[in-house]
This record gives sequence, structure tokens and C-alpha cells, in this order.
Amino acid sequence: MNARLRFSAWLLALPLAACSSLFNVQRTPFTIYSPKLAAPAQAAPAARVDWQLAIETPLASDALDTVRIVVMPRPGVIEVFPGARWSDSAPAMLRNLVVQAFENTQRITGVGSSASGLRADYALGIALHDFQLEIDGGTRAVIRLQARLLDYTTNRVLAAQAFSAQAPARGSDAAAAFAAFESALNQLLPELVEWTLREGEAMHAKRKD
Repeated sequence: MNARLRFSAWLLALPLAACSSLFNVQRTPFTIYSPKLAAPAQAAPAARVDWQLAIETPLASDALDTVRIVVMPRPGVIEVFPGARWSDSAPAMLRNLVVQAFENTQRITGVGSSASGLRADYALGIALHDFQLEIDGGTRAVIRLQARLLDYTTNRVLAAQAFSAQAPARGSDAAAAFAAFESALNQLLPELVEWTLREGEAMHAKRKD
């Protein structure tokens, strides 16, 4: 009888031991980075636009469509920082920052993501080609994209423009990379916004004629 009791107690202890080992799994800690746009500089009030704009989630390769921060130690070689993550996938994060950049101008009220249900006149499509820290030939954050202004109803391309920005990094660690990315974004996004508003106004004026 004692042997049977000991065997039963051993069987009951097995699931508990398994659960204990699961809860004690070592997790690698990581830091989440969320870029912020600089406050817009005070400037003379610009004319507001009376059309609405939908920002589509940028298209990107599988290597860039991730929450991991991409590093390119030499051309054609892609790595990631093991202890760092973006707050969202790079395309989704960029889309949200683009929306914010338009809002910061206070020139357009009707702007939002294409999933927001906005009844837009135009759409801004973006193909994200590069969004990585490059180390070969100097450590720097590199962003390259192709922007397309589209008629929202017909999806016809009305204008297209390539944009790029680079910002030097003070080191090759994740924190230095983040600061460089933030600087590059604050260079590129105002240019993208200004181009879109200018082209959108030109197209809207033609519609009224």
C-alpha cells in the first residue's frame, strides 16, 4: 500500500513540475522604441486645404515589415538588434507618423489612415525601400521611399516622388540607432507632407476648373 501511495503521489507531482519549469523559462529582455516628431517650428500661417487625404500603410519587403530594428553591416547583409523592438511594425509605425506630420501642419483637417473610414478625395501610397541602420562606410540611419498621390475613387496615380534621408549615428548600439532614425524621420516627413499638400492643391484646382 505504501508503494502504491508513493507512486500516485509521484504521478500527481509530474504536471506541477512541468508547470513550474514553464513559468521559470528565461525571457530575453528587450527595449521598445517609439520615434517622436519634433514640434513644428513657428511659421506664418499657411492656407488650409479643403480636401481630405487617406494615408495607406506603406508597402515593404518581409525584411522591413517587422518590429525588429534592422541593421545592415555591409551591403546585402541584414541583421537585427536582439534586444530592441519598434513599437509597431516599421510600415505601420511610419503610417502613423505620416498622419501626425500632416496634423502638425494644421493645414488639413481630413487626414487619417485608409482604415479609418475617412471619405477621402486623395490617397497617399508609400513604397518603403529602406529603413535600416547602415554601418558600412559610416554608421547612419537610412530611409528611402517612393510616394504616390492617388485619386481615391479611381486609384489613378496623379503624382509620384522619391524621398530619402540619412542621419549619422553616434554608435552602433540600438539607442544610437534609434536617435539617428528619429532624426532622419524628422528630416523626411516634412518634405513628404509639403510635396503632398502642394501636389494635392494643384490637382484639386484642376478639378474645379
